[in-house]
Amino acid sequence: MANKSVYSGFNNDAITYFGLEADPYYGLVSSSNSIDVVLCTQDQTTYDKINSILTVPTEDEQTFKTKKKAFILPRCDVSQDRLKAALKEHGITVTNNYELADLIVGHDNIEPESRCADGDNIPSTLMMSKLWNYETTIGESAGSSHILNRIDASKIECIVTPKITDQVRYYDITMNDSLYDVWMLTGMAVNLSHLIETTDLSVVGVEAVLHSSANKIVMDEELLLTLKSQLAAYGDDKALALKVIPTICYKSNYHLLWQFAHDCDQITYADNRDKDLQYWIQTSNFSCFSRRNAQEMILWLEENEKLCKTTFRYLEPIVRQEISIHNRDLYTFKVSVKKEYQQYLK
Repeated sequence: MANKSVYSGFNNDAITYFGLEADPYYGLVSSSNSIDVVLCTQDQTTYDKINSILTVPTEDEQTFKTKKKAFILPRCDVSQDRLKAALKEHGITVTNNYELADLIVGHDNIEPESRCADGDNIPSTLMMSKLWNYETTIGESAGSSHILNRIDASKIECIVTPKITDQVRYYDITMNDSLYDVWMLTGMAVNLSHLIETTDLSVVGVEAVLHSSANKIVMDEELLLTLKSQLAAYGDDKALALKVIPTICYKSNYHLLWQFAHDCDQITYADNRDKDLQYWIQTSNFSCFSRRNAQEMILWLEENEKLCKTTFRYLEPIVRQEISIHNRDLYTFKVSVKKEYQQYLK
C-alpha cells in the first residue's frame, strides 16, 4: 500500500514505462538510520516528462469537482487544512494513499528551486531533484562504524550526506563512486506519474481548488478599513486579520488590493510559518503592488488586460495629484487624459 512517504517502492511497470530499467538505485540514510531507495538517471528528458505529468493540471476549476478522493503532493505551499476545507465543499476527501485517489493536487514545489549540491542533506520530502557533486559508499571504512556497517549489510550503495558524516568522519569513509550531474527520482514520483499516464487519475492545480471555494472574500472598502484597523492593533484583532487575508480573492478589485499593499505592507514581515498567508502574499503580487505607484499600477493593469473603469477612476486622481508643473508665472496649462484612456471615464 502506498503512503505519504516519497520513498515508495518502485513499481516495475512504471520503471519499464519510462525506460528507466538500466538506471541505478542508491540508498539515502534517514534521520532514524533507515535506508530509503532512490533512482538516479542522466536522462533529463524523462525526468522533465515526469515533472510535467505531476505538475501540469488536467482538470480546471469546474471539472475537478466530479472527483471523490484527492492526494496532495508533498511540500505544498498551502496548508493541508485549507486545501481539505476547499475540497470538502465539493464532497472530495483527502487521502494519504495515492493508490486510492482519483485526483492529485499538484504544484511546482515538488522539487527544490535549485539543485541539491556538494554533499548537502537531501530533504526527505523531495519527490525529485537534480544532484550535483555527491559521492557514494558501500559501507567500507578505515575503522568501525554502526552506520557504515548498516550500509554494508544493506547491500545498496548509499549517497553520502551529513546523515552519514555526522556519525563518522568523512576521511574514514571509503568512497565508491561520484555523482557529479544526475537526476534523482523517488518511488512516489515514478509510480504516481505512471498512474496518471495510464489510468483515470488526473491533476488539478492548487489555484483551481482555492478559487473554486465559496469562502473567498472580495476586497471592498469596508474590508480594507477593517483590516487596516486590525493590523494596526495587537493581540486577537491582528491575529484575526492575518487569518482573513489568505481568503481574499486577488483576481478582482485590483485598485483596493493596491491600496491595501501600500497601507499594510507590514504583513510581509508577519509570521513566515503561516503557509497560507505567505502563499497569498506571493500569488497576489502583494509585494509588487506595494512598490508600484498609481501610474505604474494603471500601466501594469492595462498590459495584463485587467484595467476597468472602476480601477482607473480610483487610481487616476492619485496620479493627477503627482503631476508637477513649473513656470506658472508665465504660462497656463491644461491637463487631460490621453485619448486611449478616455473610455474609462465615460
